[in-house]
Amino acid sequence: MADKKLFRKIEKYINKYYEPEDTGSKEHRREKKRFFLLAKIAEFREKWGLGETLQAPREDADGYYDAGDDADDSDAGEYSPSEFDAKSVKKTKLIRSMSKAAQRSIEDLMSQREETFSERLLRMIDERGLEDSEVYTKAHIDRRHFSKIRKDVDYAPNKKTVLAFAIALELSLDEAKDLLQSAGFALSRSSKRDIIVAYFLQNKLYDMFEINEVLDAYDQPVFA
Repeated sequence: MADKKLFRKIEKYINKYYEPEDTGSKEHRREKKRFFLLAKIAEFREKWGLGETLQAPREDADGYYDAGDDADDSDAGEYSPSEFDAKSVKKTKLIRSMSKAAQRSIEDLMSQREETFSERLLRMIDERGLEDSEVYTKAHIDRRHFSKIRKDVDYAPNKKTVLAFAIALELSLDEAKDLLQSAGFALSRSSKRDIIVAYFLQNKLYDMFEINEVLDAYDQPVFA
């Protein structure tokens, strides 16, 4: 059972990290992601000499991103006309400008695949020498649900399921972040549930009943 001292510590932790989400922050994140992608495209084109070099976006004093004076969404992904053969409409000059090594590197990059959530979860269970039943029982996941995860390498869990397994496996905070990332999630400062779970992981406290008690006290969904 969670005591008053633990609740006080968690309250301080929440006050330190909790950031209520608003429309402006969502818009900022979308803008940041968009210009991050533009920067990666610019870096790639410059590295392999693919025509004109795009100017990488810059972050201004307010944390927003500027793609430069010449940036334009309408032609950001297009090549200059000089890269095409006007008669055959083939990228002849572009192809010649790319070395065989560059083409192989691109093929290698495309062939690489991240470890899926299912693969990572099962690997972590095996590395710790645990039984499947031991883990899914502690995570409050039923056997049929876990069977789906084991059988489907591309299984897409919800965030609550990933957090439950992070607790059941007694992961460090960094390991939990990696597991979340493999499922396409991340801990959010706009979620009190995420912050509470992060506190327990960071302090290596893995009592699911205690975690549920704290979550319930803050009107957050429990693991059940």
